Amino acid sequence: MTVTITRFALPALLIPLALAGCGKVQEAASEKAAEKMIEATMNKDGSNAKVDIHDGGVKVQGTDEKGQAFNMEMGSANISEKELGIPFYPGATVVPNQSSRFVNGGNEMLQVELNSPDDVKKVGDWYRAQLKGSTEGKMVMDQTDAQGMSMTITDSQTESSMIIGVKATEGQPGSTISLVHSRKAAAKG
Repeated sequence: MTVTITRFALPALLIPLALAGCGKVQEAASEKAAEKMIEATMNKDGSNAKVDIHDGGVKVQGTDEKGQAFNMEMGSANISEKELGIPFYPGATVVPNQSSRFVNGGNEMLQVELNSPDDVKKVGDWYRAQLKGSTEGKMVMDQTDAQGMSMTITDSQTESSMIIGVKATEGQPGSTISLVHSRKAAAKG
């Protein structure tokens, strides 16, 4: 479905537009123009989208051409450790404007980026120990190379996957941690 691909490609286009302009009035006008342009592009195929650019992030809500609801928060989603379902590394801090939430139909994907002063090996070893008990009966890919580590845990029963990526932080000591959880969307009650 080209709309889904277009929507997921939007972060690269939206962030520069959200940051365009200087001064509060010009910035607000730029944001509104960008919102309307993105809405028009998404709505060409029968979707109904509402775009809100704010505080370094973008929210998009609506329905696709098949009438399925979608919700995207790119950059500024507020996602807790409990909601993500993957533990945050002790002492790590959430990187501002680097958390996203995508909900489309019955599926959701949550992504959070963290920074830690600890090295890649220590962080990777901690995640392996923490997640060891949740890997039974699941497909696990665990890779380590000179840049860092990546661990993917896929559960075919629940149709979910968790990805933990740890790499050395560029230009400074410590690690950057990327946590992604794709799964069936939680039922709204």
